[in-house]
Amino acid sequence: MKIGVITGTTRPGNVGSFVGKWVAETLADRTDVTIVPVAVADFDLDLLNEPTHPGAANGNYENPKTQKWAAEIAQLDGFLFITPEYNAAPPAAFKNAFDLLFAEWTEKPVGFVGYSYHGAENAIKHWRDIVAIVKMKAVDSQVMLNLGTETVVDGKFQAAEGQAENLNKLLDEVISQLS
Repeated sequence: MKIGVITGTTRPGNVGSFVGKWVAETLADRTDVTIVPVAVADFDLDLLNEPTHPGAANGNYENPKTQKWAAEIAQLDGFLFITPEYNAAPPAAFKNAFDLLFAEWTEKPVGFVGYSYHGAENAIKHWRDIVAIVKMKAVDSQVMLNLGTETVVDGKFQAAEGQAENLNKLLDEVISQLS
């Protein structure tokens, strides 16, 4: 089983890159899954630049950037979305990356790791509504990181005590949706 840890921000100097790395490193010792770090920023995706609606495309995309993105997502069995909260919502670049595809997301489980000064609670609420449209299986648990108390120190994200355990429980729920 391959679980994609998708870091959704593309903002230069973002904290999300450190959070995504913390998530991947925290889960790296798991023997029941393969953790695959994926950064939306690495794909340089165009804004809704597919002539055919993703729901009708059935995985057939024309834009080479979308094709590369679709191939990366299609190989994954489930996901952890690493999402910041921008103005009480997920970042536009992450939503665009999601909207470019359809079949690659459908029926797959997803869990959420949110980070902001309030743990990205609103962004996660939005994501739950969004993923339901493509019939993803959003798990109940979530990990909410508070940037007021959890932050980057010397190039490493420092999560609060207990967050690694919360993260592993979240992944357990994602895995349970695969059986």
